[in-house]
Amino acid sequence: MKDNKDHATLELPGFGEPAFLLPETRKPVPAPRPRGKKQEQLDLLDVLGPTDRTGLPAWVHDDNTDLTGLPVWR
Repeated sequence: MKDNKDHATLELPGFGEPAFLLPETRKPVPAPRPRGKKQEQLDLLDVLGPTDRTGLPAWVHDDNTDLTGLPVWR
């Protein structure tokens, strides 16, 4: 059931204007943080050599390794 006097809460003691106002307290302004170094993108794929169209390193034949990638002992 709905109360017809919804504003009745404001009529209760303690919900009116305060008898006195507290002095306004200001929050301290935080000091600006120093900026770090600017980030840069590292191109790590150049280290791996050529890549295929998916972006994965492409297989390159090397005379010093066998087909499994292990070194060839001579």
